[in-house]
Amino acid sequence: MTIAIALVAALVLWWASTVLIIYLDGLRPWTFKYSFAGATLVMAASLWGLHETASDTSLTGAYLAFVAGLLAWGWQEVSFYMGIVTGPRKAACPEGCGGWKHFGHAIQTSLWHELAIIASAVAVVALTWGQPNQFGTWTFMILWWMHQSAKLNVFLGVRNLNEEFLPEHLTFLKGFLNKRAMNLLFPFSITISTVITVVVAQAAFADGASAFEQAGYSFLTAMMALAILEHWMLVLPMPTAALWSAGLKSRGEIRPFVAEIVVGFLGAGKTTFLQRLLAEADPAEKTVVLVNDFGELGIDAGLVSGGDAEVVELPNGCICCSLRGDVTDRLRTVLADMQPDRVLIEPSGVADVGALLGVLETPEIKPHLRETRLWTVIDAAAFVADYARLHDYFAVQARLAPVFIVNKTDLVDGEELATVLDTLASLNPRAETVLARHAQPIGHERTVVPVLGDRPEPHVHGSDSDDRAGHHHHGPDALGFESASLALDGSLSSAQLRSLLARLVDGEFGRIARAKGIARDGDGWLKFDIAGGRASVTAHIPRDEDTARVMLIGSDLDREGLATAFAEPAAGLRLVATA
Repeated sequence: MTIAIALVAALVLWWASTVLIIYLDGLRPWTFKYSFAGATLVMAASLWGLHETASDTSLTGAYLAFVAGLLAWGWQEVSFYMGIVTGPRKAACPEGCGGWKHFGHAIQTSLWHELAIIASAVAVVALTWGQPNQFGTWTFMILWWMHQSAKLNVFLGVRNLNEEFLPEHLTFLKGFLNKRAMNLLFPFSITISTVITVVVAQAAFADGASAFEQAGYSFLTAMMALAILEHWMLVLPMPTAALWSAGLKSRGEIRPFVAEIVVGFLGAGKTTFLQRLLAEADPAEKTVVLVNDFGELGIDAGLVSGGDAEVVELPNGCICCSLRGDVTDRLRTVLADMQPDRVLIEPSGVADVGALLGVLETPEIKPHLRETRLWTVIDAAAFVADYARLHDYFAVQARLAPVFIVNKTDLVDGEELATVLDTLASLNPRAETVLARHAQPIGHERTVVPVLGDRPEPHVHGSDSDDRAGHHHHGPDALGFESASLALDGSLSSAQLRSLLARLVDGEFGRIARAKGIARDGDGWLKFDIAGGRASVTAHIPRDEDTARVMLIGSDLDREGLATAFAEPAAGLRLVATA
């Protein structure tokens, strides 16, 4: 009975302490200083407890030593996952980094944490040295072994990364988690842990073992068995999230939602189509719009008129693997804080759609996703030329598309439109096609609902199909584009602006694939665009926080010439950011 009670007690105490740490780590950052202060007091008390129980060989002494060792380890977890004691590196590994350099970066993310563990281990050993009750010390050491082995295995690659347990301030660590079925270290971790478990269990069941020894070795047996279970959870399809769901409640409940994504190449008419969707939205449904613009100075969020919908901007353009963790965490925060029924997402025109769909498949998001809808907007007038230059990009988009919105049909003749439709059909014969003018579907074809069927597996760095050095994505660099963003401090008349846009279209400052911005015109505002080689200027109703600015995407951009050209008609224009 002593052994059974000790095993159950160890399991309950380990689970409860882990849930508490996950819960505290999920609270708002302003609470961390209080949680850390409390954990430090508990750490001091646990060290005192280890010293006081080191000479106690009673049954109570075994329990108290185990609890003290468990609490001493808890400080290590709290200090790291709250971001207080981590390491000198607080950023994800750059794209293309691999091998020992990548491993070095991984060490830098937790160097201070590992040194703190070593210092704590030295203190624990010193406080109990030469004493008969070593169960608290061995509890600390076993937890250290569990930690180090699991950490190395997720770095080398396992099936279940459990990314949802990382708090928002440590999301950069996802760049060091690798997804694959198995790694060479895993069998050794399991074998070593199993051998230790058997040896310790034999000591607990040994003839003549005292109640103190039975309880103490049972605690260690339970910890080692949990180490084995924890490792198997990394590679087997086990519901690990359910085990810790109580701890995740501090991060906010997320209600089921529908994700509706509007994708398309630069200038296809995504923002206008998004506005159509918002105009038709059911007012009884709470809608949130996520706009992901490319460039330092976002434009699209200011152009989306959401009505009752809330608009959230995701700056810096390409929703791709390098930003996947950032987008996932921003989306999770939006879902928890705003509780929407429907989320409309407009990625930039050079975004990796597959990576965005992968975000929706992450463990943090997927359980709450009722349905995914994907609209793919095509610029009929620019498609033939764009397709010739960017065949792979359009092939990927077409393969994923359940519905094509073929926009700007009023700008092409019947023969050219037929060419566009035939090309899209050859790329994806299963997709439906809806013709549109000014992003408004013609007739009643808009009754189609673009539900995405089998969504692709999320793309995770380090998977068997991913070559870190040769990773393929559709970011601006991969498509041969660069961007320039300018803040406009002066005033531009409509005539001045149209003249300048004509120069941009003619290629005077490089090949402009897309330009959009807003500018002051005396007491009024103008919105201007270049898409598909055509410029337009319309009146604009600004938001309170709007500032005059322009974002340009293209190739061989003459940055100095652009800055000078925008400054010529209105003194004071300045270049503030380029990418």
